[in-house]
Amino acid sequence: MARNDIPETIVSAGMRIEGELKSNGNIRIDGIVSGKVQTSQDLVLGATAQIDADLIAANAFISGTVKGNVTVKNSLSITETGRILGNIVCARISIHEGGVFNGNCIMREIKPSEAPKVESRNLEAGI
Repeated sequence: MARNDIPETIVSAGMRIEGELKSNGNIRIDGIVSGKVQTSQDLVLGATAQIDADLIAANAFISGTVKGNVTVKNSLSITETGRILGNIVCARISIHEGGVFNGNCIMREIKPSEAPKVESRNLEAGI
């Protein structure tokens, strides 16, 4: 999810959820979640997020703390404030300087049918 996309589900900094959070849209979490988080779209964890749960998403941008396993279909980004204490399965990963990952990582290949489509006019324009 691009940082300016509006998430459909927001767990604010003062909020706590215990149980399972499922969505077909983008999710942003700044609060505390215990249980499981699953979306078929993008997941953004803000710097104040504290997650004690397994995460499943198409793409994930982690700035908070995750204690649990993370499964991402495409791209996972751990920022300088992000922490993952658990195992990761993803196709692409980036860990910014200062980001923490403690666990095992399995990189899966993206099949050509799953790869994001790039519009040819953007390539021609040098974008």
